[in-house]
Amino acid sequence: MFLPSKIEKIRLILPKMYYDETITLLGELGFLQIEILENESKKILKDFKEIEFDKINKYGQKIRSLENSLIKQKIINRNIKSLKQVFHEADKIKIYQEVNEIKKEEEKINASIKESDSMINIVNMMKDFKHDFKILSGTRIDSFLMQKSKDNNSFISLVKKEIDCECIELESAYIFTIEKHNKEKLANLANKEEINLIKIPEMLGKIEEITEIEQTNIKKDKERLLGLNKKLEKLSKKYYGLVANLKEYLDIEIKKTSIIPKIGSTDYMTVIEGWIESKKIPVLEENLNKLTREQSVLEKIKTKEEPPTKMENPVSFKLYEFFIKFYSIPKSSEIDPTIFFGIAFPIFFGLMVGDAGYGATFLLLSFWLIHRIKHPPKTSHIPRKLAKFVKTIISKNSLVMIMKAIIPGSIIAIALGIIFNEYFGFALPYTSLFNVTKNVSTLLLISGWIGVAMVSFGFVLGALNSLYNKKFKKAIGRVGWLLVAWGIVIVGLAVLHKESIGFSNLEAVGSYISIVIGIILVLRSEGTQSLMEIPSVISHILSYTRLVGILLASVILAQVINLIFISSLSGSIPIIIGGAIILIFGQLFNIVIALFEGGIQGARLIYVEFFSKFFDGNGNLFKPFKIERKNTANMYVKNVKKT
Repeated sequence: MFLPSKIEKIRLILPKMYYDETITLLGELGFLQIEILENESKKILKDFKEIEFDKINKYGQKIRSLENSLIKQKIINRNIKSLKQVFHEADKIKIYQEVNEIKKEEEKINASIKESDSMINIVNMMKDFKHDFKILSGTRIDSFLMQKSKDNNSFISLVKKEIDCECIELESAYIFTIEKHNKEKLANLANKEEINLIKIPEMLGKIEEITEIEQTNIKKDKERLLGLNKKLEKLSKKYYGLVANLKEYLDIEIKKTSIIPKIGSTDYMTVIEGWIESKKIPVLEENLNKLTREQSVLEKIKTKEEPPTKMENPVSFKLYEFFIKFYSIPKSSEIDPTIFFGIAFPIFFGLMVGDAGYGATFLLLSFWLIHRIKHPPKTSHIPRKLAKFVKTIISKNSLVMIMKAIIPGSIIAIALGIIFNEYFGFALPYTSLFNVTKNVSTLLLISGWIGVAMVSFGFVLGALNSLYNKKFKKAIGRVGWLLVAWGIVIVGLAVLHKESIGFSNLEAVGSYISIVIGIILVLRSEGTQSLMEIPSVISHILSYTRLVGILLASVILAQVINLIFISSLSGSIPIIIGGAIILIFGQLFNIVIALFEGGIQGARLIYVEFFSKFFDGNGNLFKPFKIERKNTANMYVKNVKKT
């Protein structure tokens, strides 16, 4: 739980005849991260050759194109056992040409409908044009349409001045009729003035006649489309399921070819190397022996390489892996700090907010955003520029993770707000269990002890982590820093309580001894330069007082905003309105500040002041080779749970 899953490197040796089945088995199990062969293996092996890649790719493109053209249908999973079967089934499908012709015909009809719609839109803009449209075009002339606006007059004057043309003013548009050789000149003038001109196509008849003809054309085209769709639907019902099955199988085969450069072979055997979770080795070995009829060998490889990391946390803390990965992936041999982050962050966030009203606001905001992202509305009322700006900063998935992480912190903020009797800075008619503004010194002391606890726990984890990895010298250094930190804390408490820090005070003497022993241990393990870190230890402990600083800033600002509003109630109506505006915008501002300060500073206290004592990071995520199936049945694995 506190350490990533144990990962080991293994080597699989098997007869070459079982290569393809083995790769399929590995993909279905999803246990092994396949790696390039180690140098020792490379010396005696040659690269594995795959002779059917071009054929697989060719059939894959053909089947993929057909699947995209057909209409989706319900799919029944099929047992497809070999590439030979796939090629045979693909060759039996005789509808490639027919489907292509249907899709081409659909494109032509859709283009025709679009053209008819365009003509109807143009004539609708010219609804008060009473003449036959044939006068607007000919062998020597073209006509252009411009919608009316306030800025048209200067452009019309410019066109009349520069080009010999006929300008007809309609109710909502202008028509320019010019000789064909002046088209480019008119286009240049329009571009210069940023005017949009619409070319009027050649049409015969008046508006009513043209509209009726085009509407009839659209109706006929849609009927043709319906006929083609029925034809395609019929073909899809017969073939879509099979095509989807074949497409998935070929995609898997293409994915399998991607690992070929990592595999070695001789004329009779194949060697595969990679990383696997230790607990999965027996399952892999059992399945492999069953597949190869006990003709395979699985051996562990002793290596100094750093294994990839497979984070393994309880389901309730999986969410916080996002924040650890954002900071740095732990190495497989060090403590995974996910659980510590998952406990500390909500507490820090809730304490810095410390208001039941703000906590409830964040709770509702989190639920609303999560629901909105997972169930987006058809039309959004959020300004596009704001939505686009948010997307450039953070992805939807990341935003969901952050909102989920804020939920427990919001609940803690509500609970503390009830204890503090803080509701958007207002107090309800009951006596608070703890008053924030009257007990600042107590809060500072609590935050100081939180700092001592977090820094000390960080050093303890650092020592344990070093002992686990048999880095005894580094472990001694962590213990030394722990002694230095506690020695400084005891002296600091004595100064705060105005006690003697001379040799007459046994606690002070004990703290001096602790500091001296700690410094000696640090010097022995980390060298003289490490002493420069002593001020950092002190600042890291004191840094936790920002928990109270941000809480006080939020509470006091809310109370000031509320006081201004209450004072305005005794004034005139404009003053009351001004007070209400200050209340609304002031509270909104304070809510935003509380959200960002609580989130950012809460994470910072963990990342900088806590993680720096034990966490190195810079690990690599464990990425096993996996085959994901939706439309085809597994060939070898039936009941093994994938991870």
